[in-house]
Amino acid sequence: MLGCPLSLNMQTQISLSTLKLHNERLNELVAELEDNFRFPTPSPRDDLSTIMYHAGQQSVVDWIKRKLDED
Repeated sequence: MLGCPLSLNMQTQISLSTLKLHNERLNELVAELEDNFRFPTPSPRDDLSTIMYHAGQQSVVDWIKRKLDED
């Protein structure tokens, strides 16, 4: 017999409380990322590699926030 076994055709139900918990944890993670990888104000003493490193960290945090906003 071709096709998927019956056990693979079952749909999984997710409760709203599970989704809410998942969303809260993601929001906490984003807040923690923002705290730990906040882009410091560059000063004239900073070399270019340091500025680019911090900018890269901030761009990753911004990308995650955009992806979460899309959903």
